Amino acid sequence: MFGRVKRYLGIEGVKVELEVPEEIGAYKGEVEGKVSFISMNKQTVSQIRVKMIEKYTRGRGKDKKIDEYELGEIELKKNIEITPEKAVEIEFVLPFEMIRSEMEEFSNKNLLFKGIASVANLAYAAKSEYFIIAEAKVKGTALPPFQKKNINLL
Repeated sequence: MFGRVKRYLGIEGVKVELEVPEEIGAYKGEVEGKVSFISMNKQTVSQIRVKMIEKYTRGRGKDKKIDEYELGEIELKKNIEITPEKAVEIEFVLPFEMIRSEMEEFSNKNLLFKGIASVANLAYAAKSEYFIIAEAKVKGTALPPFQKKNINLL
């Protein structure tokens, strides 16, 4: 009985490892990577979802605002048997599209505007963080295993 509860909660179940480059060209439009699965028990992964997120933070203190934007997502639906003896690797290509803010559009008009936009971003403490998340649906578990990796866009 205790074993069934552990499997249901994902304890000693499938572990996800995400391999992506640390630096990605911002306007390349795609990321190549690999998702690896290991498990202490025999289990079946029924779906893999990989997505790229931009976390945009601005403001300070009480006025701090955070928005998250999904830049790209892929979903692979196939049954993958995970056995305790070996790791299973799935390669993927994640297409994404950058979202440009009004301030970025303004800064790209000419060199003078770029300086003004940089000062405005500093004043409002505006910054973006980018990360990729890989999540797997495992048959018979309630909590899907996932891994999140921070990346730098160039």
